[in-house]
Amino acid sequence: MTAFKSLTRVHSWALNEKRQKLAGIEDLVNKMKKDLQGLEKELETENQAANTSIEGTVAFPAFVAAALERRRRLRHTINELEESVQVAREEVHAAFEEMKKYEHAGDLEERQKQDEHARRERVSLDDLGTTIYRRGQASGDE
Repeated sequence: MTAFKSLTRVHSWALNEKRQKLAGIEDLVNKMKKDLQGLEKELETENQAANTSIEGTVAFPAFVAAALERRRRLRHTINELEESVQVAREEVHAAFEEMKKYEHAGDLEERQKQDEHARRERVSLDDLGTTIYRRGQASGDE
């Protein structure tokens, strides 16, 4: 295995790890967004319940305060995670570019080896052809 193949493989693993990290963060963002939607629905449901009963009207302000604080924290966390997603995407892009660089260098090295092999084969065949021609000329002179 050539050095470029080994480096390509190592960088491919690094790229896969970065992709998995990105997917994990994106999943977490989606979960937080679902939690936020659930909280919004719960607020709406509780508001309707509070409007229909006296006990609900008394307890509703405390619930709203806690729910609004939770919503604020969720939004803050979502914003932080979305920044992390952007950073992770940039890392994935950089890792992909690095892996492609080694793949390209390995392909170039392989092509150079094939070209060198083909050149040696042509030289060998040319030498064989020259030898056969000379022998034919020498046997024709006699």
